[in-house]
Parts: sequence; structure tokens; C-alpha cells
Amino acid sequence: MEVAVGSELGIWQKRQSDAHLADCIAPNVTLFAIADGFGDIGRGANIAPAALATVREYLRRRQRVGSFGRSASPSALRGILLAALDHANARLYAQSGSHDDFVGSGTSLTAVMIVGHHAFVGHVGDARAYLLRLGRLELLTADDAMFADTAVPSAKTSLPARPRLRGLLWRSLGTQAKLEASIAHVELFAGDQLVLCTDGIHHCVADDELGGVLADAETATDVVARVLAMARARGGVDNGTVIVARDLLGPATPAFAVGPRGRALRIALALGLLAMSLLSYGLFALRTGFTDHTTGLTSSDR
Repeated sequence: MEVAVGSELGIWQKRQSDAHLADCIAPNVTLFAIADGFGDIGRGANIAPAALATVREYLRRRQRVGSFGRSASPSALRGILLAALDHANARLYAQSGSHDDFVGSGTSLTAVMIVGHHAFVGHVGDARAYLLRLGRLELLTADDAMFADTAVPSAKTSLPARPRLRGLLWRSLGTQAKLEASIAHVELFAGDQLVLCTDGIHHCVADDELGGVLADAETATDVVARVLAMARARGGVDNGTVIVARDLLGPATPAFAVGPRGRALRIALALGLLAMSLLSYGLFALRTGFTDHTTGLTSSDR
């Protein structure tokens, strides 16, 4: 499984309110999730990563009690993801300061749980999930937003877009005591590609453009780089995050590729591995040389 992820801050933003997750919950279970939060919880903590962490930990607990065994039916797996979103909503609602007359903080969240050749898509808010199959891009989610400006800026202008009011979310995680999340079930085929993105991406990149990039690019990392470049060139004003996953039916432990903003991390990891290799070789050479030098010593000499 090939996975890449990348983020753009947006020209009018001073902090990142998006969060993403790509994790193996079990040998046959992979979780991809993306969130776009507003407001804070606790001592100024961003609600988006807290929401993703809560969903992941719930699924890990279910894994430890055997909920993802071979006998688990699609309806049972659908119920597990729905319960994970309900659990996260209840926990965040208790911390968000929201009540019937006031919304303190909340987040859009879209999660795709892949179990074998089944994909379960949990959704609330305006983060999106797409599936590319046989060259055709299909939107798997519907935005829970009113008055959203979905017009994509023209590619012919390089002028930054003006700040726009965000569409009013009528459903989001952490803003209401009871949550009715949407859950979709998709059976995966060989060659399918998955994309998750926040509104900072799909407000700047049209669906047909996204489908074209997915079809033309050689790697998931190339897709992420090109999509982020398009959002940047069109003056994206909001945080934008995108996850691309290919070879969804490949080995359950994915080789996560790092997006454009992770190059420094890749270089640091490579240098670290090189240093460890040199250190190991040095220790081996030192021990070998010392052993050769002391071979003729008797026990009393030692």
C-alpha cells in the first residue's frame, strides 16, 4: 500500500487547524482519517488531532478484544466505526464547552477504515473522501454545510483569493450531544485509489482536476505535490490537507510515503540510519581487532 500526505497552511492562516492520520490498527485493518477543526479544547489544544486520536484509540481497544476477526460481518464493522465516531463526539462535546445555545469548538472528520477488501467511510462536516476507479472519480461523502462557496478560483490568475466566510456546518463532531454520522460501505477492487482532503483543498481544486492528477501521476507523493501546488498557486486561504492511498489491496502494513513537507524528515531519517550503520561497523571492527590482538593470551594473562 502506497500512501502520501501533505498540508498547506493557507495564505491567511497563522496556525494549522487540520490533522491527519494513517495507521495500521491490525494486520488486516488500516485507518485513514482527516479532520478540520475550529475552536480549542482544554488549554488551547487543537480539537482536530484530539478527535483523530480518540477514534484511533477506540478502534485499537476493539482490536484488542477481537472485534476485527474473520467472522466480523460488514454490518458489524460498520457499527464499530459508527461507535468510534459516537465515542469521540461524546468525549469532545464534554470538553468543547458547547451546549444547546452555544458552539464552543468542533471539527469536520472523515475516516476510512479498510478491512480486507471492504472500506467503511465515516463522515461528518465538510472534509471529503474520493475513490478513483477505472479512471472515474467518485465522491464518497456529502458536505454537511450550508451556504458553502464551492467555486474554484480560476487557474489563469495568480492573485491571492480574498478571505471567504466558511460554509455553515450543520453537523460536526463535538458540537452536539448526539451525533448521527454518515457511514458508507464500499467494496474495493484492484487499482482503486483513495483520496481524503479538507475544504482548503476541494475549494481550490475541482473534482475533474483531482481525477486527472490521480490518473496521470506515477506515485502518491507526486499526486500530493501537484494538488498542494495547485491550491497554493490559486491563493488558497484556508488550511488544506490531502491524503492519497494507492494499491489498497496490497500488504496490510503500508509503506507510508511522506508528502512534500516531509522531505526534511526523510533526510533526517536517512542520516540517522547512516550514522547507526557507521557506528555498528565501527564497533564491529573494534571488537574484531581487539579479539585478534588478544587471541594468544592465557586466562592468567587476562
